[in-house]
Amino acid sequence: MQKQVIEFGGEAVGALMRDDNGFRFVAVKYGVWSLDGRLFSHPSEARRAVKVLLSKPVGRSMPPASFWVPGAGDPSSSQFQWNAVSPVPSVPNENHL
Repeated sequence: MQKQVIEFGGEAVGALMRDDNGFRFVAVKYGVWSLDGRLFSHPSEARRAVKVLLSKPVGRSMPPASFWVPGAGDPSSSQFQWNAVSPVPSVPNENHL
């Protein structure tokens, strides 16, 4: 059985196992789990897929509020009706009766 280790940033993230139709990816890290079991025609194709997947930003984080300036498409300050001193409506708990 011949296998190739796929690394990203010096860390092993998966392995390629030779398959009749190409190379099957076996994920060993959660970040590449979506590639697990996928068939690639060449090892470089798998390396490229790992790089694309792990190079994507995790998510758009919002800067601290003191630096945030609303932009196009962002909610306006008039849409923020609730704050820490606003009463929170209570919801009756039917199971508590």
